Amino acid sequence: MKEAPQTLAERIDLVATPLYGASGRMTRLAAGLGISRSRLFDYRRGARTARDIDGMLIDLIDRERDAAARVTALTALRNQMLVLIGRARRQEKRDAA
Repeated sequence: MKEAPQTLAERIDLVATPLYGASGRMTRLAAGLGISRSRLFDYRRGARTARDIDGMLIDLIDRERDAAARVTALTALRNQMLVLIGRARRQEKRDAA
């Protein structure tokens, strides 16, 4: 079993890849946290801060989760609209004939 992340740097890394993938993850994570990329790297190197970075990470995860849920709901709505449009067009063709 892998050890639980003990340091802030480890917790940042734990969140970065699942949220944003391997490419550009720190840039996107910094933007999501509302901080500069250089400040994020400072925190990963152990810089002290009065900010609650762990809390900010949780808030970011919540926002991303909510966005993903919205995407799922919007996809379902889109699919429903496609079915309705298809039915309406078929009905229009029958009415025109």
